[in-house]
Amino acid sequence: MPESFQLAIESSAAQASVALRCRGELVFSAAVEAGRRQSEVLMGPLQEALDYVLRGVIEFVLVATGPGSYNGARVGIAAGQGISLVHECPAIGVCSLEALATVRAGGRCLALGDARRETFFTLELREGRLSGTPDLLEHADFVQKVESAAEEGASLVTLEDPARLRLPGSLEVELAVPSAERLLAAWASKSEAEQAELAAIPPEPFYLRPPHITQAK
Repeated sequence: MPESFQLAIESSAAQASVALRCRGELVFSAAVEAGRRQSEVLMGPLQEALDYVLRGVIEFVLVATGPGSYNGARVGIAAGQGISLVHECPAIGVCSLEALATVRAGGRCLALGDARRETFFTLELREGRLSGTPDLLEHADFVQKVESAAEEGASLVTLEDPARLRLPGSLEVELAVPSAERLLAAWASKSEAEQAELAAIPPEPFYLRPPHITQAK
């Protein structure tokens, strides 16, 4: 029988990455500095991973959905869906925050970010996975919530320059980078029921707010 592979794509951050697993072992991993050029630089390592598969079978493709670069997430999702069509396998979306080293360590984490429009977001993670939905806050309330979480022992992480958050210097905020390899680990940690639930949902970028849709006239 042909070998069965599991492919992961992370392109929601400034560093894009691709990872491939077979029989529970990582057999390929590559990362490239992408900036805002995910569509340009992702295809090289992705092609290397696909060349590694050769005549094997891709069981599924995991794609990181953000939050992070919306366009970057879209690039990864489009690439994953294209591969899923060719290889007749599912494309499955997983939140990029679950692919952070601090989150995979299992403790309580509070992910922070600039949600634009003069608002900021917090998103809690526990035991390596999302716990709840984004909380959008004005800056004063945002600072208060972050300080409270830090006092309670939560790790503070962000995917962007911490200076954008305008937090007191006494708070330690980790600038974290998600990876495709840890995306595979996040998937492996989920129960069969959780995996089935995610697999049933078409992947789409992580929305901090409901998407604004203009109805045709």
